[in-house]
Order: sequence, then C-alpha cells, then structure tokens
Amino acid sequence: MAYKLVLLLRPREGVSPEGFTEAWLELDRQDPVIAPGLANYVFDSPPLAGLVPIANAHVVEFSAAIETWWEKKSAAADWVASPHFVKVWLPRRLELLAGQPAAIGGVPRLLWGREVSGKAGEVKVIVLPVGLRRLRFQEFVDHWTGVHAQLALGGPRTKERLVRLEDTPAVGAPSLFERTRYDGVGTLTFESRDALAAEFGSDYYRENLAPDESRFADPALSAGLLTSPVTLR
Repeated sequence: MAYKLVLLLRPREGVSPEGFTEAWLELDRQDPVIAPGLANYVFDSPPLAGLVPIANAHVVEFSAAIETWWEKKSAAADWVASPHFVKVWLPRRLELLAGQPAAIGGVPRLLWGREVSGKAGEVKVIVLPVGLRRLRFQEFVDHWTGVHAQLALGGPRTKERLVRLEDTPAVGAPSLFERTRYDGVGTLTFESRDALAAEFGSDYYRENLAPDESRFADPALSAGLLTSPVTLR
C-alpha cells in the first residue's frame, strides 16, 4: 500500500526564504534522496507573501515542507532508519533548521488531478486540519475526504484552476521526528497565484467551502501554509 511522509520544516533564524530555498536545493543536488521504494519527492519552499487563504485556519508555525511518496510504509521507515539518513542526510540539513523536523505520515488519497504543460508558476496550499473533538477520527476523515472534497471540486471553474487535490489522513510517522497534533495533511496545487486567488476569492468558496470547514475541523487549531513546489524526483 502506498505511503506518504511529509516533513515540516522551520528554517533557522536569520535565513531568508530565498536563502533557505537555495541552500536546501543545493544540498539536494549534492546529496539527493535515493532510496528503495521512493516514488516521488517534492520540496515546498518557504511561504509566499500573504496569509494562508483558508478561512478557518491560521498560518502554521512551520515555513517549508518536503513531501515523499513511497511504495509502502516500510520503505519510508527503512530510509529514515538508514545510516546515511541518520549520519549524513539529516545532520547536513539540520544546519539550516531551527530544530528537528516534524512529520505526518499516512496513506495518500488522490482525489483529483490533471496534467499541465508547465509547472513553473504552480503554487500549493498545504492544509493541516485538526478534527473536531465531537467527531470520531473516521467521521472526520469521511467528511474531509468525502463531503468536503466533493464540495471543493464543485465550483464553477475549480477544475480549470486546480491541478491536484490530495488528502492524507494521519496514521503515524517515524518516531525520529517531532510529533504534531494535526490529523492529516492536505495539498491543493493551483496552476498559478492568480488561479488560487480567484478560487478562494470566489462567492462559491465563501458560501459553500468556508462554512463547511468548521463542520469537521477545529478552526482554532487547524493551520495552513502557502508554498511554491519544486519536484525533485
């Protein structure tokens, strides 16, 4: 079964978003992620200007992320436990960070996607929801990946603007990393900043999506991050 591991990153104080991105990508050129079972690896660079567009979420404390997709969970665990990761890969990157990365892992659910000719202008909203206490975890997951996802895809021009919608309910991550209180990680990739602004500024979002967010996720605890994705594998 496929598995997704997302690492949430805090750049160390004094490093600009541009400087952090350049340094991280240089490390990946020198020491790329090569591991059995790795299917894809994306670096989500530090926040773009402006607040996260989701009405019922605050700006997350982390400023960047990496997303890795694996053929199975054990492949991700083997990578994290490998001598190269522990002694080389992570220590070199910790020099850029304010602390240990946090992690969220789970089975990714690709809810919608389409091919695009160019990716240079894409932007991504990373969503980190916390389910309402009155809901069982599976009730939260069913609403988030079912009812809410269908609402999200139902806008008049949503599928013209959106490139990919993927939700990953949290089922556990390697213990090496800092734990989070988030119940999953969602990603919405748009073809441009203009497309994102049009979607979240639409009457459809305000009248349908925003009210539904608070029916399954706690607005005081849920968070988000607006990034520029760079596919590295």
